[in-house]
Amino acid sequence: MRIFLAEDNEDNYLIVKSNLKKIQEPIELLWAKDGEIGIEMLKGEDEIDLFLVDIEMPKIGGLELVEWIREQERFADKPIIAVTASVFAEMKKMYLEKGFDFILEKPFSRKELLEILQKAINIS
Repeated sequence: MRIFLAEDNEDNYLIVKSNLKKIQEPIELLWAKDGEIGIEMLKGEDEIDLFLVDIEMPKIGGLELVEWIREQERFADKPIIAVTASVFAEMKKMYLEKGFDFILEKPFSRKELLEILQKAINIS
């Protein structure tokens, strides 16, 4: 299982990484500190099972990154989870319209992360 995380906050990266270690299935976590780095990394990747994308990042934000991901045929059917503190109803609706499949609200617990992964890719 390969998960791609685009997140500019290293503490949030470490939280995700720590929580993913609790999953029974082996997971490789790829991390980009912003959307620009993310696009460069993904240009050389074919096998990503799931994307976790922060909305607010420098250079290229999450909405632009998701637009780019959705344009890539090899990633077209892969689940993308928005990781954000902006969770007003109209924002959630816009994230889903822009190509995200799920929304994970910051701050999140291990339970919430695992629940959304279960919904997205049936992982436990």
